[in-house]
Amino acid sequence: MPGLRDLIDGWSNGRAVRGAAVISEDGLMVHQTLAAVADGEAVAALAVSLLRSGGQLGEAGRSGAVRTVVLDLTGGPAIIAPVDDRHTLIVFAKANIDIGPLLHEIGLQREAVSAAI
Repeated sequence: MPGLRDLIDGWSNGRAVRGAAVISEDGLMVHQTLAAVADGEAVAALAVSLLRSGGQLGEAGRSGAVRTVVLDLTGGPAIIAPVDDRHTLIVFAKANIDIGPLLHEIGLQREAVSAAI
């Protein structure tokens, strides 16, 4: 079974991904392959906050739990997804790509990421 570093680094070396991170429920970085210019601490704290806000929106709208949050940013999409009850995954995709296959891969790899933590 691949380790966490192998999984995340594999995505970051792919054509669609600029960087990725796994974050604990309290907003601390577990592992990251973000660009050197990224503010990792802020990314970690804000990703967890966005996921919590998405959960509140789902509850308010009686639509269920959050599975994935996608932000359409000018530098490329940011995809935030819970991995398990205690960890969040954020993936920064490259601009101007079809993120459908990446969303599918993230969905398939959640359990592998959780098992590797």
